[in-house]
Amino acid sequence: MRTMTNDFTKEAKAYCERRGIKLSTLGKYAVDDTSLFHRLMNGGRCFPETMDKVRAYMAANPPQKQTDRAAS
Repeated sequence: MRTMTNDFTKEAKAYCERRGIKLSTLGKYAVDDTSLFHRLMNGGRCFPETMDKVRAYMAANPPQKQTDRAAS
């Protein structure tokens, strides 16, 4: 279970870096929980349904491509 949570957190961190947002912001937007990733990184647990909701949010809101950002 811990490996699954670690992988999920790494996935979320990479997404946030590409989007230019904080993990707390992702938690707020995806599941209305700004403390989600703080708890996970401190040994907390997460329901698979919560991970699914966050992943669905990330899939529906992909980071902009580098060329898109440069044009802005």
